[in-house]
Amino acid sequence: MPRARGFEYWFGGIDLNATPEASTSTDQHAGQPPEVGGHRVDPQGDEAGPSNNDQQADSRARTGVTLSSEESDGEAEVESTPEGYVPKVPFVGMMFDTPELALQHYNRYAHHIGFSVKIESSRRCAKDGELDKFVYVCNKSGKPREEEAVPVKQRNRKLTVLTDCKAKLRVKRDGARWKVTQFVEVYTHEVIDKFALKKYLRSHNKIPAEEKKFIDLLHEVNLTSGRIMEIMGELYGSKKNVPYNSKTVSNYTAKLGNYDRIKDIPELLEYFEEIKKDDPRFFYRFKLDAENKVENLFWVDSKARDVYPLYNDCISFDTTFMTNQYSMPCAPFIGINRYGQSIQLGCGFVRNESSVNFVWLFERFLEAMDGLHPLNIITDQDAAMRTAILIVFIGIIHRFCRWHIMQKVQEKLGTFVAQREDLRLEFNDVIDYSMTPQEFEQRWANMVETHGVADNTHFLDLYDLREYFVPAYFRHRFFPFLQTTSRSEGFNAVLKQYVHPHDSLVRFFKQYMKLQERIDVTEDAHEFDGDEKTVRLWGDFPMEKQILQTYTMPIYHRFQLELRKITSYNVRDIGVTEQGSIHEVFPIQGSVRGYGRRSYRVDADVANGIYNCECCKINRDGILCCHAMKVMAHLGMVTKYPEHYILPRWCLPPPDIVAPRDERQERPVGQKLSRKDMRLLRYGNLCSDFAKLAVGLAASEKTNEIAERHMRAMEKEMAYLKKANADALKKRKSAKHAVNTNTANDSQDSVPMEEDAATVENRKARNPPMSATKGRPGSKRKKGGLQLQKPKQGLCGVCKQPGHDARTCEVRLANPEKYSLLGLFH
Repeated sequence: MPRARGFEYWFGGIDLNATPEASTSTDQHAGQPPEVGGHRVDPQGDEAGPSNNDQQADSRARTGVTLSSEESDGEAEVESTPEGYVPKVPFVGMMFDTPELALQHYNRYAHHIGFSVKIESSRRCAKDGELDKFVYVCNKSGKPREEEAVPVKQRNRKLTVLTDCKAKLRVKRDGARWKVTQFVEVYTHEVIDKFALKKYLRSHNKIPAEEKKFIDLLHEVNLTSGRIMEIMGELYGSKKNVPYNSKTVSNYTAKLGNYDRIKDIPELLEYFEEIKKDDPRFFYRFKLDAENKVENLFWVDSKARDVYPLYNDCISFDTTFMTNQYSMPCAPFIGINRYGQSIQLGCGFVRNESSVNFVWLFERFLEAMDGLHPLNIITDQDAAMRTAILIVFIGIIHRFCRWHIMQKVQEKLGTFVAQREDLRLEFNDVIDYSMTPQEFEQRWANMVETHGVADNTHFLDLYDLREYFVPAYFRHRFFPFLQTTSRSEGFNAVLKQYVHPHDSLVRFFKQYMKLQERIDVTEDAHEFDGDEKTVRLWGDFPMEKQILQTYTMPIYHRFQLELRKITSYNVRDIGVTEQGSIHEVFPIQGSVRGYGRRSYRVDADVANGIYNCECCKINRDGILCCHAMKVMAHLGMVTKYPEHYILPRWCLPPPDIVAPRDERQERPVGQKLSRKDMRLLRYGNLCSDFAKLAVGLAASEKTNEIAERHMRAMEKEMAYLKKANADALKKRKSAKHAVNTNTANDSQDSVPMEEDAATVENRKARNPPMSATKGRPGSKRKKGGLQLQKPKQGLCGVCKQPGHDARTCEVRLANPEKYSLLGLFH
């Protein structure tokens, strides 16, 4: 990438803007022919004007194309011209090696003057069919456009104002070189003198080739065009100095995406096969329709397959996120690791949300996980998904996302319930704080009878779904720290930082793997915190220290929150049974977060260390609730946390790490790293070494040239080595085939060799069509009253009136001593 130095940029290749002092003669038409950018200029040439060959109109190809970053690829790209630098004025007889170099020179000259260049026409020779003439003109050439009535509505585009400008440069082939035969320097418009505005001329709005590589890297980490321009502005010293604008960057990055979309599925499947070479346990499956277009797709990496047996007790599955060019619903399987952190357990795409497709997806999930079923699953409210789960996951506990259901309640009953405050409060209390199905049934019946909504259709629909979303029906099941599909939705929110809605599946998968790396890094950070760091204990209970040494740090923090809540409760002894004692834990005042205003019954068996609370948090989250610990404190049993309540999935040392975690051991003699590990080791060493070299090589243009020269040499040597290896492999295969053929002939038992079935299937797979998603398009979807209402306006912190804040409040400004801004925060 060029290094910023004021407005001067270094451009690779031949410098066509060489100063006159660099020429052998200051007079371009006397003495030896001068050098222009390393090319000798022949003073003799054709006279200006058309030649006889110009009359061959039948072989002329007019293009009228303005040169831009989207249309100029390769080494012969048009570059920006440094400010204050004067290129040579073209003249008749000027010689160039190629027409592209002539165009580069004329474009740099145009940049200096202040106009843009386009290719007006080209012509092929009638004898050999090769191009032998180009005409480059100002982009304002041509007659002004006449306004025409347009019958259909067209996009409002910005058009260049044509002034019939006469500026022109014509080059013709002269042997192996190209000669300027006409140069016209007549402008019928004002040229642009301000340097900062010249980059908006189309032929100068150009991304240098070196910077494209850097922009490719920024695009890979999903930076927007605006953020990329911010970074380039920092490198250039100012965004005004960048020789292109944000639109140019967005067009270029869009072009990168188009490369992936052309052969999306074949490239993705080929990428899967490359991964399997280094990771044999990487798993993928796909389903084709009658036209060999991909209908469904699923993959899961080896790490997810390895840890799934440890975390199959609860998974989240959701298809509300669509982020690909085919509008296929993304279907991630999300689990929870020992740190309470969401992890990826595979990802799928289905053409549509039908039960058949979901059955296929769930069966592939089980195939990848060696037939081990999940124990509990939470999904969004989808009838097809519900049917598929009943078919595939036998005996699983399935619940719906509560957030989606309550959102629909707000849309359908929001206005109705808002007018009945007593109904709203009782409705929430019945849903949230009914401890058993029997209690819920009784309280629901009383509620609908009291408020006269027993025949309300929406309440009846909710009642029919009660077993799928009311906590009372699965309090004893393991759904740790979640009431909704927030695990999946949180994954979707993070995924949006990595992919765009119209990305190809190839790019989606690559970004998915980057997200997996992010999860791994976060897990490593948690592991380090558990090994090397500690936190202050909240109290003096010995069992708190025990949990700190037993649980992972994030789970300890959740335990500590429960421990703090024991100060919000009192205990009342109710009675004694054969197994122990019964206690009532009730809030001291008000509501306790997560538990409401109600009291809770705790059965204590001190002898066996059993404390059963009706809230069932130990079953749902795997840690004791504040009610049980309040009773333990009441009975003086806080010395030790009962062992049978310690859930191994939350503990350290982590159960999913097989390798020793203590001291580093010497590698046994003769034992080698795996192919994957050796590649990672070499890659890390090379990255480190090259990064150190890059610091010095970026110091100047000369050192950068050294780096470029050696990189090109390495690329050539690598290409030679790759070809040699390919030839050697081909020879080995040929020799092996010959041996196999001879052996087969000798035994008279020859069997024709067949291509691998998976390879054949991969080769014929095609890109899927656009999926017909459920419901209306997003822009036409009807919205409920809650979504249409304006957001609630904030009030001033001083006068409590809307329309302003404390900084501009007239009351505060009239009494600055009484209402100081600092005082408002105390």
